Amino acid sequence: MDMGRPRAFDTDRAVSAAAALFADRGYEGTSVDDLVTATGVHRGSLYKVFGSKRGLHLAALRNHLDHEIHPLTTAVATITDPAQALAAAIASYDNGPAPGLLLLAAAERAPHDPEVAALVAEGIAALEAALRPSHGDEAPRLASTVLGIRLRMRARPTTPKEH
Repeated sequence: MDMGRPRAFDTDRAVSAAAALFADRGYEGTSVDDLVTATGVHRGSLYKVFGSKRGLHLAALRNHLDHEIHPLTTAVATITDPAQALAAAIASYDNGPAPGLLLLAAAERAPHDPEVAALVAEGIAALEAALRPSHGDEAPRLASTVLGIRLRMRARPTTPKEH
């Protein structure tokens, strides 16, 4: 029985590289050629493993939720001081190796892609749940505040030195 060739690339690394690229350029601003260059994975291998650019984007979002958003929200949920919990959420939510990926997906893809919308909703629900122990019924409103602040931080103009 032919088992096929073993995968010649690290899937987790490819997904992480793609997540960083999607977070920087957005879904529409990222071409398959950009993904090939960023991941170091041949086009055919990317299609074989992920099916499409969209499939890789969904994998990147899932990875971002599992490895960045959920650990952060779990940590925020343990903070009982309201000011400290809110400050921690503002400083860290949708940050990490792919900063802003969830916010960008919310604005760019969620209105047109139900699977992206579901992943975005999961991330927002996690933030609301994390703020509930310290803020009770105000958690949804404060989660919206955190999202707005993070969006403003992302939109901050950069200086040439930061590029």
